[in-house]
Amino acid sequence: MDSKTYRKLRKLVTKPRLYFEDARLKRQHPDLEKYNARLKDAKTHFKRAEIEATEECLATIPDTLPNKSVFSATLALFTKRYADAERYALNVMQGAGPNTSTFREAFYLHQESLRFQGRFESALIMLKAIPFNDNSARYFRAWRLASLGAKCPEAYESVMIRFSPGDPGWLRSRNHYILLLRDLQLGERAIAEAKLLMHQVELVPAGQPKTPPTRSDAQKSRWQEKAGLALAQLKEDLAKYDIDFFLVSGTLLGCVREGTILGHDTDIDVGLMPEVTMKSLRQAIKHSSRFKLQEIVSENTLYVMHPNGVKIDLFRHYEENGKLYHGGIKCRWWNTPFELQTTQFLGSEYWVPQNHDLYLTENYGDWRTPVIEFETFLDTPNIEVTDDVNMSLFYTSQCISSHRAGHEIRAARYRQLLNY
Repeated sequence: MDSKTYRKLRKLVTKPRLYFEDARLKRQHPDLEKYNARLKDAKTHFKRAEIEATEECLATIPDTLPNKSVFSATLALFTKRYADAERYALNVMQGAGPNTSTFREAFYLHQESLRFQGRFESALIMLKAIPFNDNSARYFRAWRLASLGAKCPEAYESVMIRFSPGDPGWLRSRNHYILLLRDLQLGERAIAEAKLLMHQVELVPAGQPKTPPTRSDAQKSRWQEKAGLALAQLKEDLAKYDIDFFLVSGTLLGCVREGTILGHDTDIDVGLMPEVTMKSLRQAIKHSSRFKLQEIVSENTLYVMHPNGVKIDLFRHYEENGKLYHGGIKCRWWNTPFELQTTQFLGSEYWVPQNHDLYLTENYGDWRTPVIEFETFLDTPNIEVTDDVNMSLFYTSQCISSHRAGHEIRAARYRQLLNY
């Protein structure tokens, strides 16, 4: 038996619905393999943020192909065509089986399109009618954001009560509920829930410590290539609106110490000077088809994502008491005011603090020596807590996740910062 026949038989036995769905599509589209190859090309162009080339590839694929509509919805979210994204996703949901991965992907894209249009009540109605069982983080996040937009914690509570301790998804349901209470400015209730959750989790023996996953050299190289592309294209898009940024935090550390983006990093950090307003920054991103705003609210920080999956945090710096500050929703970091200079990085020219030695020392202490387990919210010398409730909730979350992962030393570091 050849490998192709074996794969078909294996799919028939293990995933019969998917097998018959594939068979139906092949009968409907004799050139299915050719169309799938074009869709693959479209996704390759998309990851490079080549939007016109992506659309040209999609135009050669029949609209009746479900995977095309799913991908078209993703593309529409980046190009800010939210009504189109809703329509594409709904078309898939009307034709695909509710237990298929295609339906689920379309469902969550549909949720995202409704939220971007401010239609939170509609998002809740769709969630209540969800035709499949789910306990993923994506599921609870959709409920949380829709309930937040509708200012209706009761909607989320109706879902949360379905899960008991020990059920898959129970911990996720509680975590997202605490975040919902926090974002609704119900701090006391959020703290009470966090206390209860932590005590319940600590009754369970700690998990077995696991070695943190590390990237291979090839994976590091791919990450650095993707991150470099996203950074260069952000520079191009913001330059159209006369907005300059400079490298900060881990991205600056990688630039100065390693000459490249840190291989273990998970995002890119850039800063903007006080004269850049958040309104102008949002407008620039709104008119970019290469970046999608993340649904996180922060007064002086913007979070965006590139089509290749790279996330970039944009920190607007502001002056206060003779210092420059930047931060998010729970804390901020200070630096001595600095001038900027340009430097070559990843084949392009970027702004960096002129006295980068002082900047990095204020951020990291001995920045020249690599530290394997550096905790940003514990080990940075220049951190200041700006929201005690929010920070306590973060410490609780880190304590719980560390305990469950068997990292008791790390859990204890966060535990000692809590007063409950």
